[in-house]
Amino acid sequence: MVRPANMGFVDADRVLHDRIVASTDRIIKMMPAAAKAAAISSIDVPSLVFHLALGIPAVETDNPEAAERITNAIAFKRRMIDAAGGALTAEKVRALLGHKTIQAVYKAVKDRRLLMVEDNGTKLFPVFQFDGNAILPGILKVLAAAPHTTGWAILQFLVSGDEGLDGMSPIELLKGSDAEIERVVRFARTLED
Repeated sequence: MVRPANMGFVDADRVLHDRIVASTDRIIKMMPAAAKAAAISSIDVPSLVFHLALGIPAVETDNPEAAERITNAIAFKRRMIDAAGGALTAEKVRALLGHKTIQAVYKAVKDRRLLMVEDNGTKLFPVFQFDGNAILPGILKVLAAAPHTTGWAILQFLVSGDEGLDGMSPIELLKGSDAEIERVVRFARTLED
């Protein structure tokens, strides 16, 4: 039986489709560039769904204000990752640096030789800190200058900079001369204050 549209009939398939499309659009807007690239390059539906799921923030609260704060924090972190050139997984870092095990990558983090941030349980390694198959020497100096500062605080400093750097990007300075690297290190020491 066909029901007229004005009789209150709801096309459940259409409503579900519209909700999925709207939710997917919001997820894609919040995804880091690397996750978007992985989703785009997915060759099958399960792979695509997996990559989209990685972009879904885990916000579980009945308080709309708390959910908004958490969602904003997640979006902020993702903007920092994008500004850092994206991020690699531990496995990709292991392969890039030629380590035999992932544990060697985590040991480099523990020894403050490699910058890692954790996002919703996922360990991420900002791309800017690599120069080919090596770690930029300046990263070691920045991490040593701020031994008690979290990875996110260091990344925020490196992405956002400091007024004392005259608008210069700490990330770009780390790729420069010894004097430029030392300038960034001096400001990194203030993160401990």
